[in-house]
Amino acid sequence: MKKALLSLVALAFVALGLAQRYFSEKELELIQTAGKDYAQVFLNQRPDQALCSIHKNRLPADLLPQFIEEQRSLIKYPASGKLMGDWRKGGAIFNNLQKANCFSCHFGSPVHLGGDVGPSLEKYGLNRGQSEAVQRYTYEVIYNSWAYFPCTVMYRFGAQGLLTPEEIADVVAYLLDPESDFNTKPAVGSR
Repeated sequence: MKKALLSLVALAFVALGLAQRYFSEKELELIQTAGKDYAQVFLNQRPDQALCSIHKNRLPADLLPQFIEEQRSLIKYPASGKLMGDWRKGGAIFNNLQKANCFSCHFGSPVHLGGDVGPSLEKYGLNRGQSEAVQRYTYEVIYNSWAYFPCTVMYRFGAQGLLTPEEIADVVAYLLDPESDFNTKPAVGSR
């Protein structure tokens, strides 16, 4: 019991030390006095998230190249090497509140009225084509949006372990395949 308590205290000091790299003394004091749960959220951020927090999601230009390189290094691809999977499975993921919930932020779904937090994806594949470059870009943005848009609010589906590489490939197919419902049916709410 005593050993576990000492380990916990040591861990708290390490977390505090790491946090001090990212926060000024004044900010650190505010965080620590705002309540234990609130403080833990900030004190235990990953370094990339801490950078976004410190800079209020607007990283300075001198930090961008390394940040983007680190985010790109997190991207993993499907074992098959194919960036487009089964569009039917992708539709089930895209339009599922408990899975990816893409339609809540993006307009274009033929199943649900979409949101406008992110760009419209209406007829995404028909407007962009299905080239290897478009497949790769689409896959990588879904896997880790910070590799292209640092500190964006879009989920980093692969980097955060929310979707597997294969599930992301299915969503890519849903968006790009010209036979997909996403490209053949009108978006809910379209004119």
